[in-house]
Amino acid sequence: MFQSKNNRYVTRSVDNTVPIETQFFLWSLIDDQVQNGNAVDYFQKFELKATEMGQEILHSQEVPQWSQVTVMAVPSECCITETIWVIDSDDYQTMLFPEEY
Repeated sequence: MFQSKNNRYVTRSVDNTVPIETQFFLWSLIDDQVQNGNAVDYFQKFELKATEMGQEILHSQEVPQWSQVTVMAVPSECCITETIWVIDSDDYQTMLFPEEY
């Protein structure tokens, strides 16, 4: 799952709501897991919330069960509180909000 050669897409809602830097950062978190040789599920979940330190991101997957918290240093006005899913369909990868599924 999550081969870097696959096309990547974001929904219009994500593109309009999530800063582009945050989008790239989320993709990079997935890429890091792949490059480190970890088993990466087709379904990646990101729970974002604003904190005093910046954008807190809880990145998790179900199979195998795994989670990690990362803080992205960004100005508070760039922080959002959202849940974002990234789904790999083998041919392409899509970043979307849960309500768009």
